[in-house]
Amino acid sequence: MGPELIIIVAAVVVGLYMAWSIGANDVANSMGTSVASGALTMKQAIILAGVCNFIGAVFVGTHVTNTVRKGVLDISNFAHDPTTLVYGMLAVLLGASIWVTLATYKKLPVSTTHSIIGAVIGFGIVEIGFYGIRWHIVGAIVLSWLISPLGGALISFTVFKIIRKTIFNATCPVAAVKKIGPLFIGLVFTILCLAIIFKGLKHLHLDLPLPKALLISLGVGLMFGLLGFLFLRNHPVRKGEEYEQVEGLANPLQILSAAYEAFAHGANDVANAIGPVAAIYAILQTHQVDMQVSVPTWILAIGGLGIVAGISTWGYRVMETVGKKITEITPTRGFSAEFGTATTVLIFSKLGMPVSTTHACIGNVIGVGCARGLAALNFAVVGRIILMWIVSLPAAAVLTIVFFKLLVFILG
Repeated sequence: MGPELIIIVAAVVVGLYMAWSIGANDVANSMGTSVASGALTMKQAIILAGVCNFIGAVFVGTHVTNTVRKGVLDISNFAHDPTTLVYGMLAVLLGASIWVTLATYKKLPVSTTHSIIGAVIGFGIVEIGFYGIRWHIVGAIVLSWLISPLGGALISFTVFKIIRKTIFNATCPVAAVKKIGPLFIGLVFTILCLAIIFKGLKHLHLDLPLPKALLISLGVGLMFGLLGFLFLRNHPVRKGEEYEQVEGLANPLQILSAAYEAFAHGANDVANAIGPVAAIYAILQTHQVDMQVSVPTWILAIGGLGIVAGISTWGYRVMETVGKKITEITPTRGFSAEFGTATTVLIFSKLGMPVSTTHACIGNVIGVGCARGLAALNFAVVGRIILMWIVSLPAAAVLTIVFFKLLVFILG
């Protein structure tokens, strides 16, 4: 086995480990609140998340990826020495994945994208110095620590307040659902459709202008809103169980939004695991450094399988924290949080602001808790989560520097 083949095999193995780490930590973004509310059992959530993530990663995942995520580094610095970039990408994968694994072991959600970026920063500093880092991009990432959770918290807080005022405070909550429910159903399908054709799955190349995308989405929302009206119109009212009925009627919408988030996660975040692998593969094949490289389907499949493996083994750990330890979650609260997460990512991404789905998800869960009063929040858990967010970039950077030095020492 030649040295290049050894490096490719090592990159695939480490990329698979990174994908496993992503699956284990990030599954909580889509499924944590659904499990906590009882809309899905842990087993059902793992199966649904696994299937949706794999389909998203393999069939809609990016086939062209930046070799260095988010343009943090100018890799033209390595045009004269591609081998150094190969070692750097291996170190990036190792540093980021071990950091995410540590966070998952502690049952705390972190942004895998930001962990990768922190790892890239570490490699860049040790190899080309501070001048080689695009610090304005790093500053935008730090800003997103505030934008994502605060924006998400505001949206989910508002949604749940509306649900409480118009439905739970009504004389007959089920009768209120029959009137207002179709509006929520239509709104959910409008947002999810808009997220797919205008924002989220850029790999489908659905580059529609906003007016056209909005018109199509409103049409889809109207159709499903009418179907919801027909379904709810004849729904019986069980006296004494109206609140339970309302919560039960929220389950399908919560499951739908969770499935969408899992699908979009597989499509968009698989690049965190396989981007560096694709870069290593391309460099060893061409002996050149390119800003963008094609991603073979077999590498996408490896990323998808790794994510599914992470979901299936350790996925429950962070789900418990997101769903149960921040605040109490019911189906309506879970729906508010998941709907808020999808809306937050859609709005801020289209505004050109860097957002983390993990940060948006946690912000929305906090927002739902705030709608019930600050006493409903577990501030000890929230504090630990925020600390992990702050530490992510430097921790992944330090780990990457250590691994890069070891690789250079061992491989020369």
